[in-house]
Amino acid sequence: MSIIKEIAAEAEVSVMTVYNVINGNHAKVSAKNIDLINELIKKKHYVPNLSAKSLTVKSTKIIGVIIPLGDGDYNFFKDPYLSELIGVVEHSVRKKGYYAMIRSVSLASDVSTLLKTWNMDGAIFLLPYYDKIVHKILAHNNLPMVFLDSYSDCPDILSVGINDFKGGYIATKYLISMGHRNIAFAGPIESEDVESVVNQRFKGYKAALKESNINFLDSFVYPAMPVYDTGVTVGREISDRRGEITAVLTSADIMAIGIMEGARRNGYVIPNDLSIVGFDNIECAIFSSPKLTTISQNISAKAEYAIELLMQQIDNGFVTQNRTVMDVEIIERQSVIPLGN
Repeated sequence: MSIIKEIAAEAEVSVMTVYNVINGNHAKVSAKNIDLINELIKKKHYVPNLSAKSLTVKSTKIIGVIIPLGDGDYNFFKDPYLSELIGVVEHSVRKKGYYAMIRSVSLASDVSTLLKTWNMDGAIFLLPYYDKIVHKILAHNNLPMVFLDSYSDCPDILSVGINDFKGGYIATKYLISMGHRNIAFAGPIESEDVESVVNQRFKGYKAALKESNINFLDSFVYPAMPVYDTGVTVGREISDRRGEITAVLTSADIMAIGIMEGARRNGYVIPNDLSIVGFDNIECAIFSSPKLTTISQNISAKAEYAIELLMQQIDNGFVTQNRTVMDVEIIERQSVIPLGN
């Protein structure tokens, strides 16, 4: 006798009633029988066949966690920001009773194939590399989707981001308040007409300089990828200028840690010779030496809120607010000192 039939016999109900409880169809089942059947399911260690269940309730309980393919051999999973973000997303999805399927995808057609092949209930896009193909993704896939840190102009997009402009602004104002005027910016900026995470941080940096009557200098900008190795290179280049630059704002903590290392290899003492502010407040910011002053975007809160919105859309078919911008703050540690100290 199958376990389902055993449960039905012991509960003195029909097999269909047992299936209704397993699939969450409680409308025609009494509360007493629901409790009894669930107790027997637990007692007999019954595990539903998810593929069969998905055919019944038209839900796979799978949430796609989509990240881009890196250029060349670059592995996005090495990025500590992304690793922390994935951890929070997976935990949040699991608490909701869903399963996270993590996949690297680049083309809009590949996104559609993935979502449809697995009949996903929803998807979350973790990095803002999909802005150019958001319209295509939304046009060809009718399921709940959330995009993190998107600056797409698509009116139908459901997105959660942070106030990147404010982050760049308050970081620069903080350095200025510490007496610094020769402040560099390091990050993968794009052309001025592009709306993006880093460009917004860069605009905040320039606005703070202008407000303080400090001339913006192109030679103080290092348009490098926000990874450790390029940070080391930037750190060497800045320290080669021997005091011309006294502080630097970076677009990512991991890059800031690389800059510290590169400058040290060139004989600098951090922060005595160079003050540094990172961005993101990832966990390794407190393990660096010195501990990194940074802009905190509260990665956990952003990820958890994005999953909440996704679940609202899955359960209700709509959300009250399509675009959410979360606040940022500066976290003072040890990598910035007043100029002259």
